[in-house]
Amino acid sequence: MLPHLDHRDGCTMYAPGHHVHWIHAKKCVQEPGRAVELLLTSGDVRDDGWLGLRAAFDHAEELPAVWMHAPTDLRELLAGHRGRVFWLPRWHALRFVGLDGEATGLVNVGTEGGPLCATVAPASRRTDSGRGDFTYGL
Repeated sequence: MLPHLDHRDGCTMYAPGHHVHWIHAKKCVQEPGRAVELLLTSGDVRDDGWLGLRAAFDHAEELPAVWMHAPTDLRELLAGHRGRVFWLPRWHALRFVGLDGEATGLVNVGTEGGPLCATVAPASRRTDSGRGDFTYGL
């Protein structure tokens, strides 16, 4: 069962780069498609929400620059993450995987920018999946 989505950050959009809708999350789990492991740190996230994706291993095609509506929150999530991050191009999403191999987060990103949203501290919108925090969309 997917955790309940809790939006207390002032943003209610589900457009690319904003929150992950539960259907989007379900599709990422059921039909993830190709997953590219990334080298991604909090320092890669620019103040305007853009970040360049870099493959962790040799990858034949160029990866896009992507955008996220809350760069400060994404930086904090990346700084605290211990594990791997994957780009799911089919679903324009970043999947966070913990050291135990279990998914710990999913962030919706877009290939086109938009306005940054005012957000509150990430802890207010994390939900517990029974295996720890699973952050959907920030």
